[in-house]
Amino acid sequence: MSTGGLTAGPGGTGRRGRSRRFLLRAILPVLVLGGGVSAFAALMQTSVTLQPEAPGERVWTVETATVTRQTTRARIPLYGQVVAGRSVDLRPLVTGRVTAVGPRFAEGNMVARGELLLTIDAFEYQTARTLRSADLAEARAGLREAEADLAAATEQIQQDRIQLGLLRNEAERRRHLHLQGAISQKTLDDAVLAFSRQQQVTSQRRSTVTRSQARVERQQAAVLRTETALARAERDLAETRVVAPFGGWLVDVGVEVGKRVNTGERVARLVDASRLEIRVTIPNRIFGEIDSRDGAIGRRLEAVWRTGDTIRRFPARILRLGGEIDATSGGIAVFAGLEEAGRQDGLRAGAFVEISLEGPVIRNGIRLPAQAVFDNERVYRIGTDDRLESVPVVVRAREDGTLVVQGPLEDGQRIVLTRFPEIARGVRVATP
Repeated sequence: MSTGGLTAGPGGTGRRGRSRRFLLRAILPVLVLGGGVSAFAALMQTSVTLQPEAPGERVWTVETATVTRQTTRARIPLYGQVVAGRSVDLRPLVTGRVTAVGPRFAEGNMVARGELLLTIDAFEYQTARTLRSADLAEARAGLREAEADLAAATEQIQQDRIQLGLLRNEAERRRHLHLQGAISQKTLDDAVLAFSRQQQVTSQRRSTVTRSQARVERQQAAVLRTETALARAERDLAETRVVAPFGGWLVDVGVEVGKRVNTGERVARLVDASRLEIRVTIPNRIFGEIDSRDGAIGRRLEAVWRTGDTIRRFPARILRLGGEIDATSGGIAVFAGLEEAGRQDGLRAGAFVEISLEGPVIRNGIRLPAQAVFDNERVYRIGTDDRLESVPVVVRAREDGTLVVQGPLEDGQRIVLTRFPEIARGVRVATP
């Protein structure tokens, strides 16, 4: 073979292989990118466009109450205190040492009317009574003596008057005889002298009767004085026994056996168990409302006494009004007496109680839960198409979680009880 011809060597073949690989690496990304663009274009042409949907109206689920118009009497909540309608300080009226006390003479005990509470040493008072009895016996004896003297003097003066009459007649007879000359002057003078002497005796007898009458009157006064002294001594002796003037509870007991007590010293205080009362201060506004309509006297109330988990209820009725306006609260104090059914269960003076006062009569009143009334002036009524309507109301009374209102509402209408932030007129609601 000629040496001038072209012959492919090993170096030429290697360069051509590298060129093909380089070209393949350069074209492959372009092809992949082009395929992706084509696929995206195809997806865009076949995609479905979603249109946004307008939001729907929200409907609130609520609880309701049905309107019932009625004539009712509201209950007004207040607070009061049990006070003693009658109490007395027990004070002995004599001085002396306490020798004995009754079995129930102790703080807080219940005692009956006439029950013995304590006894004071009675020796001095028994002695005084004995002496006064002797004085009275002596005075009565003196009175009998004076009355006897008066009776004797009175009887004697009757005899003197008879004798005086006889002597007067004799003197007159002798005067006539002397004028006729039948007797001497001396005989006439003797008769006149005897008549004069009898007049003197009769006059002295009248003085004796007068003195006897005065003596009787003095003795009658002496008897009266000694009878009074004896009565005082007997009363003092009786006062050595201190008894309960009425049934009730003993408080502030301050004496025991052996202590000397003075007249008028307080030994205890007795609270009448049958005369407990409840003192309540009613605000001016409430008092004016109940007093102007039906009057406050005679109005009923209920007192609730809570002691731990125990609740006791006591019916009562207003008896009278306080004599002054309470300067601190500006209210009117009233006093209510417990009815017979409420005098048990150990109620004591000083206890604080909750009061439920009978309020004025409310006509066409509507009772609703407190959450149904907004801002104390309106409620929401479910109207046509289940949409809310705002109705103005007036709150007439408040009770435990309940309001009594008046307003343009009719029986059977539904009032919303559920509260939610968006509540307003026109909001649509649904009931369970």
